[in-house]
Parts: sequence; C-alpha cells; structure tokens
Amino acid sequence: MNIRFTSKTAAALGACAVSMAWAVPSAAQGQVGEHWEYEAAPYLWAAGLDGTTTVGYLSVESDHGFSDLVDKIDFGFTGAFEARKGRWGILFDAIYIKLSDDVGSPRGTVDVEAVQQMYTLGGAWRALEGPTPVDLIGGLRYNYLKPTLGLGGVERGQSKDALDPYIGVRGHYPLDPRWTLVGYLDVGTFDGSDYAWQLLVGASYAWRPDRSLKFGYRQLKTKYSGERIELDTTMQGLYVGVGFRF
Repeated sequence: MNIRFTSKTAAALGACAVSMAWAVPSAAQGQVGEHWEYEAAPYLWAAGLDGTTTVGYLSVESDHGFSDLVDKIDFGFTGAFEARKGRWGILFDAIYIKLSDDVGSPRGTVDVEAVQQMYTLGGAWRALEGPTPVDLIGGLRYNYLKPTLGLGGVERGQSKDALDPYIGVRGHYPLDPRWTLVGYLDVGTFDGSDYAWQLLVGASYAWRPDRSLKFGYRQLKTKYSGERIELDTTMQGLYVGVGFRF
C-alpha cells in the first residue's frame, strides 16, 4: 500500500533521505604555502527539494522550498574542515540532522522521525597552479539514514548506511586580494549503484587574513534504488558560511 503525502512533512522526510546538507567543500583560498594551513567553516545550506523518496510502503513526492522545511528540524549541525600544505590537501565534512512531525493520513496520525548523518573524507591535489588554481579531489562518503514511522502505538523504523567513493574538481578565480570566485563539481556512486553528483558555484570574501565569508549556489542530484529505500531527488539552493583560518 502506498500512502502519498504532499505536506511540509513529506518534504522534510524526503530532504533527510537525500542528505539535508551534503559535504560542502570548504573552498580555502587558492594560495599554496610551505607550511600546514587549516580552515574550519560552519555553514548553512538553504536547500529546497524536488523529487520522489520511498521508504518501505511510504512514498513521498516533494516540491518544496527551504522555508517549508525549517520548522521541522529538531537539531542540526553542518561543518567543514580543510588542511593544506603545498600542493596537497585533506578535506573533512560532518553533517547531523534530525527531523520530526505528525502527519494526518487515511489510517490516522502518523508520527514521523528521521535522522541523517553524513561524513566525508577526501584528498586534494593542486593540479594547476598560478593565478587560477585547480584542485583534483577524491575520497569516500559515509551516509546513514534512519526514518521511523509510528501509527496507532506501533513504530516501524528502517535504517540504511553506505560508504561510497567520489571524485571531483575545484577551481578558484581571484578577483582581487579579498574576493575569490569558486567552482566545484563531483560525482560518485550511491551504495555501489546508481549515482549522486553535485555542482557548486560561489564566492569567498576575506575581510581579514584569517576570516572569510562564503556564499553561493549548490545543486545535488541523487538516484538510488534499494530493497527498502528508493531516491530520485534534486536539492538546490543558496548556501552561506564563515571560514576560520589558522
């Protein structure tokens, strides 16, 4: 039996299922140094969701903006870290988000809770130096999803985790000593099959040597077909963050 929701909660559950915030590159400035340099960057991605998510017998069709999802978030954290020395770099990203709501259905009120965790670790190599540096990136992404549905005092939960490789490219285009344009593209598998890719275009403004404001637009496409979970979704929207260099 399929129960189809088009409410805000459907969008929230779908957003959790495809990763509310996927591994934003910290996009450190393009200079290459002889010593280790570090940057920590907490960020927010104001993403909307379009597509279909199926968990067990629950099928979700969503076409919602970020404002539809905000009041469904119980707790969330997103942050990126980058270390660089010379032409080599290490990238790490951590995401945790918990969503919940009560939804009316023909069978009664359904209690919905969804937890999403994602951890990304990758390496970067400066393939092109000069005024417009380009990095080649590759690594692994670990994704964990657990939606729980409660109806009539009975709860049913389904968890899914996957460790998948990805490859990508990132470029910087400095406009002046403070402003830098950034472009990023990566592609990878999802649980060894289907695919996931994301595109990012943005800018960074360094108002002081160890502080920068990062903002732009990102799009994420995910397609996966499994035993109990199916995804065919696109998330897109503006992001903003602050970089702390040391």
